[in-house]
Amino acid sequence: MNPQSARAHGKFRQKYGFPFPLLVDSGQKVGALYRINGLIVKRTVYLIGRDGVIRFSRRGVPAPRDVLSNAV
Repeated sequence: MNPQSARAHGKFRQKYGFPFPLLVDSGQKVGALYRINGLIVKRTVYLIGRDGVIRFSRRGVPAPRDVLSNAV
């Protein structure tokens, strides 16, 4: 979750070949729900299941297969 624009997210997604959408959390509301906001935003990829449970989290740029292997 990242407060950058949808365009920036689209470029990131395309650059790294993520076959899944990325959340644009411009108001940082979702981050606040999961208590992951801070003064310094560091790129972190989270996979949140349909049940709202965080299934995967890793700072940086994980391989899509690593993220998707945790999908339920």
